[in-house]
Amino acid sequence: MFKAHFLAAGLASMALTGCVSFTPAGPISPPSQIVERSLPGSAMIKDVKVTDQRLDEQTRRNIGNQLTAQISQHVEKGEYFRRVISFPAKLNEQDVQLQFDFSSLQGKRTPHPGYFPGALLTLTIWIWVNGPIYVDKYDLAAELQILDSEGKQLALSQKKLVVDKNTGLWDYDYMFPSGGQQLTELVEQLLQDGTAQLTH
Repeated sequence: MFKAHFLAAGLASMALTGCVSFTPAGPISPPSQIVERSLPGSAMIKDVKVTDQRLDEQTRRNIGNQLTAQISQHVEKGEYFRRVISFPAKLNEQDVQLQFDFSSLQGKRTPHPGYFPGALLTLTIWIWVNGPIYVDKYDLAAELQILDSEGKQLALSQKKLVVDKNTGLWDYDYMFPSGGQQLTELVEQLLQDGTAQLTH
């Protein structure tokens, strides 16, 4: 009973009218699996670029810094390359540079059409079974350039991810939609496609 009253009090002020825009910024999760065979040589992750012009310069810089660190860990844990190195390490002839550029980081939250007003406050069965309250819409786009040690392009992958995700009260990103799952999926698509080009 106390839990129900606590939830009702805490959620009473939340309005479900209109749309709310947000910027997916991660965090990027560890890879879903490790590659079967790592590519020879080392990889250096260049500073991630965020070129979505809807965002101000400071926001683009901050998100780029966060994604640079997160993607570096993702690439290392996925064992795409023999190892991951960082500046100011010197690149050898067989080493590569990875340049990510995110041109769209758009998110929008809208009320789910199946949700009925009042269910959240009365904590009906819809809420307890995690019925969707919102629809989180993601429109993400990015590219990955793989460059040799001299800066010559070896591979180019461009991907776009447009997806609608139902979100209920008990979902991880109910309170703070981050787009971490969607960004992770996008990064993995870029890496899989880009590294496959190196083996052909």
